[in-house]
Amino acid sequence: MIRIVRERGNWPLIRRSKKQLRDFILCRNDINRKCLLWVPFYWIGLLKGLDMLVWRLETFGFLFQTDSTAEQRSRLNRYIEP
Repeated sequence: MIRIVRERGNWPLIRRSKKQLRDFILCRNDINRKCLLWVPFYWIGLLKGLDMLVWRLETFGFLFQTDSTAEQRSRLNRYIEP
């Protein structure tokens, strides 16, 4: 997982939205709200299926897709203010 984030991580978005990523990891966002006691069990289940975790991070834009070009990546981030 660490290698995937290093290679395909959308670092401008990650730096810009640290709070949203933290809420995603702690299951505090509106889509996936869980009790803090259930978060470790949720992540253990998610990490068993790495494909599902990667898909979720791609869906939220934190990871680029494997076949994306530099132009597509810059177009995806054009609305992020520096």
